[in-house]
Amino acid sequence: MYRNNVVFGVCVLGLFMVTPGQQADYEKLLTIEEVEAVTGIEGIKLVPRNPQIGAGGELNFALADGSMVLMVGIQDAPMYNEWKTEEGFFHESVPDLGDEAFQGPSFGEYRYVLIFRKGGKAVALSSFFNLEAGGEPFLSQAQLRELARLVISRL
Repeated sequence: MYRNNVVFGVCVLGLFMVTPGQQADYEKLLTIEEVEAVTGIEGIKLVPRNPQIGAGGELNFALADGSMVLMVGIQDAPMYNEWKTEEGFFHESVPDLGDEAFQGPSFGEYRYVLIFRKGGKAVALSSFFNLEAGGEPFLSQAQLRELARLVISRL
C-alpha cells in the first residue's frame, strides 16, 4: 500500500510548479489557522516548496517537526483534465464542489486527494499520512472538502 502511495505522491509532486512572487497570493487562499481549525491539529506551520521533503505544492502545511500534513497545488484550469486522466488519480466525481471535482487516488484503501476546478484554476489538496496513528491520512475527505470550500470562496 505505501509503495503505491509514494509513487502516486511523486507523480503529484512532479505536476506542481510555483513561480517566484506567487507565494503571498496563494497564502490568501488558505491559512494556517484554518487548517488547524479543520484538522484539530495545533502547531501547524507553512513551509516553502521543496519537493525533496514532500513539500511540492504552492502551499505546504507541516507539523512543528517538519512532517508534512497537507499539500495544496494550484495550477491553471487545463491541469484539471490532465490530473483527471492521469492513471491512478481519479476514483470518483465529487458533486457540488467548484465547477467540477473528484477524489483519488483510484488504488489503495484511502482517498487522500481532492482535486477541483473553479473558473481558471485547478487545485489539488493532498493529505499526507499520519504514521504515528496507524498510517491513515491526516485529513479525511470531509476535511479536504471543507478546506476546498474555503479556497473556492477566495478564487
